[in-house]
Amino acid sequence: MTDQLRLMAVHAHPDDESSKGAATMAKYVSEGVDVLVVTCTGGERGSILNPKLQGDKYIEEHIHEVRKKEMDEAREILGIKQEWLGFVDSGLPEGDPLPPLPEGCFALEDVDKAAGELVKQIRSFRPQVITTYDENGGYPHPDHIMTHKISMVAFEGAADTEKYPEGSTAPRTSRGSSTTTRASTAPAPRRCTRPCSTAAWSPPTGTGSSAGTSSA
Repeated sequence: MTDQLRLMAVHAHPDDESSKGAATMAKYVSEGVDVLVVTCTGGERGSILNPKLQGDKYIEEHIHEVRKKEMDEAREILGIKQEWLGFVDSGLPEGDPLPPLPEGCFALEDVDKAAGELVKQIRSFRPQVITTYDENGGYPHPDHIMTHKISMVAFEGAADTEKYPEGSTAPRTSRGSSTTTRASTAPAPRRCTRPCSTAAWSPPTGTGSSAGTSSA
């Protein structure tokens, strides 16, 4: 186990890493921090907001592939690592009353079960800091709110080998505490939702931007 600092950012869709905290991640990468973005969904139900791309049949029919390519490019530009959790975009419901969410989407997944996929990433990467959205998702998109939920469960669950037995090297934590006692000398991950607590490892405020096709 090295002493290199590791930061994990948990996002809902491809492009969130570019619009929410990109400058902060790039700053820490430039300082030698190992940064991993975990993307919960493929952004399959995103909207095309770039006027120049609206009406493009290929993009409309292959938005998942287009957003994956954009994620690849963002990863290279920011110098980060990135992993997919593989859940399906829920879309942003609109109307009054709001329509039901589509069957099989991320926001309708069982929280504990979905968090198990993030637990695997935490145990593998072993970050000292995890960032994600607040309980409102940053804005009330069902996938952003679900991202918050599974991040909070996974933060504690990564150390709970009874709840998540897969992977016997998981650290042990004391519930209700944001600290973790590890067998190694690696510092514990700190719970940090935007804006990050100044008591934790506090990145400066800053966001990046992208000319991507979609937002979800």
